[in-house]
Amino acid sequence: MSSIAIHESSPSGPGSAKLRRTCSNYLPTQFFPDRNPGEIYRGSRCENLERMTFADNSFDLLITQDVLEHVLTPARAFQEIARTLKPGGAHIFTVPLYKGTETTVRAVEHNGEVQYLQDKVFHSNPVNKNGSLVVTDWGDDLLQRIEEESGMQTEMLTFNDRGMGLDAEFLEVFVSRKSNSAIQDNKESTT
Repeated sequence: MSSIAIHESSPSGPGSAKLRRTCSNYLPTQFFPDRNPGEIYRGSRCENLERMTFADNSFDLLITQDVLEHVLTPARAFQEIARTLKPGGAHIFTVPLYKGTETTVRAVEHNGEVQYLQDKVFHSNPVNKNGSLVVTDWGDDLLQRIEEESGMQTEMLTFNDRGMGLDAEFLEVFVSRKSNSAIQDNKESTT
């Protein structure tokens, strides 16, 4: 695993720490709205998931843990994630999923300003004491939206096991995969 190229946006916790220790091609990033993309600030590279500075097909794996509910234009973020993944690459992520509901947009960006469509809600943020605005409450249409917006197929994995202490809301893990058809097309053209 140490040889695959991994990008993690907004890393935190023991899983991120282990990736940092064991993967030589691991690149953690944070978003600092007042910094230039690609700039190193407070020991982290600044990247905006909606407009990443990475070349196409840069990463085998991209990880976001409870990040995509805070992105102002998630469709653009899913497109950028697909763009920066190598063919056959995967995006592994978590978001709070409100089962039995459609996705609710709580805020939008218009002419550079945030417009609030619902009451403001913030989650804690390790790099901003004011927290992170919740922009989207994801619902049952999440997987369909990702496919429509990025072309990536997504599966939801659920981990509820009382014996292991896993019995709560929001334990789902999602895996989106970029098609590896570019690899197949290349193989066919060389044979």
